[in-house]
Amino acid sequence: MAKGPKNKVSKPAKGNQKKGEDNSSRVMSILKKEYVFENWLLAILSPILILYGVYIIMGKFGTVDLASILGSSGVGFIDFFFLTTLRRIFTGIFLTLIGLLVLVYLLIPYIRPSVAELKKVTWPTARVLATNSARVFTFLIFLSLVFVLYGFVFNPLFKWLYSL
Repeated sequence: MAKGPKNKVSKPAKGNQKKGEDNSSRVMSILKKEYVFENWLLAILSPILILYGVYIIMGKFGTVDLASILGSSGVGFIDFFFLTTLRRIFTGIFLTLIGLLVLVYLLIPYIRPSVAELKKVTWPTARVLATNSARVFTFLIFLSLVFVLYGFVFNPLFKWLYSL
């Protein structure tokens, strides 16, 4: 008796959504995806943001007096942040802090493994540290005396060679 193909029930494709399922999971998966260029862009733009913040706080950009220029753009929303000196300084501080926070955000992936490794380190006791430091300084003093003696011995020889 020949066996025929079995009827298989086809499953919906992964891309297809079930009835009643919302798009929030798809949107979150798109938003959580990390792109390589984003971190590079943040690494480039955050120091620029910090510099602009510092320039706004100081009120000068090279020889240009920013305090007289800022607040006179004619756009009410933009001028709001620069109308008075206090507002200008707060705006500069805000920009500088945002730039610093972005730098911290970029450095966290490099700091976390370092902290984990530092917890594994066995640190020397005070007595061991003092002993090793004394040995190093003793060796440095000995080595410096050797070079001073070499100088005393070879200096007359070099003077004689240069006089030829």
